[in-house]
Amino acid sequence: MIIDYVFPHAIGNVDLTDEVDNEAIQNTIEELAVGVEDDTGARVWDCKVKTSFENDVQMMKFAKSHTEFLEIVNREVNQYMVEVGWYEPSKPNKVTQCWWNKYDEKHHFQEAHHHGAHEVCAIYYVSNDTIPTLFHNPNYYTVHSNLTASPGRESSVTNRYHKTFPKTGNLIIFPGYMMHSVPYIRTGMFQDSELVEKNRITIAMNFHKHEEDILSRVKNDDGMRYL
Repeated sequence: MIIDYVFPHAIGNVDLTDEVDNEAIQNTIEELAVGVEDDTGARVWDCKVKTSFENDVQMMKFAKSHTEFLEIVNREVNQYMVEVGWYEPSKPNKVTQCWWNKYDEKHHFQEAHHHGAHEVCAIYYVSNDTIPTLFHNPNYYTVHSNLTASPGRESSVTNRYHKTFPKTGNLIIFPGYMMHSVPYIRTGMFQDSELVEKNRITIAMNFHKHEEDILSRVKNDDGMRYL
């Protein structure tokens, strides 16, 4: 029997440690976080997290301090688009939204969600963490939700998750339709006595071909408009 495995889902992983000043990025987030209430993520998510999500002023303050970082991310996202065959030379993708997330110690959970309105998205890991980001196999949400492969017999078809472990300086690029989450911390799973106590810090980004992008807004000095 010949089996063709068709229509793969592309997840890119880029190491930016040699190009990005991660310490400066973390310092900026720590400074901005002082002015943000605890558990701001509870407004929109079911998790304990300080976040600048949907805070346009916070987004622009970060962007003005880290334009080079956003330029590098734009470059890598468009290279991803070239390699997977989605790139349109006259319509490059540019970051239109970005927000930082600072998860409370021992509460690194994030429920499953997608960014479906955007064809491509990215996560930048500001800190290491032993709790992975889980990308959910789209097959699981179609006809295979009642099938669980026995240990040792998982395949690219039956695997429920693809795990990416946060590593400082790594950029993960993925299609906006991909469901992803961060699992609950459980004893014996993804545990580390050192790292699990520390805050998980990430930057999430959405990209678009037609909407006004953040770098253009920085150039035009527009930092007070809410999206």
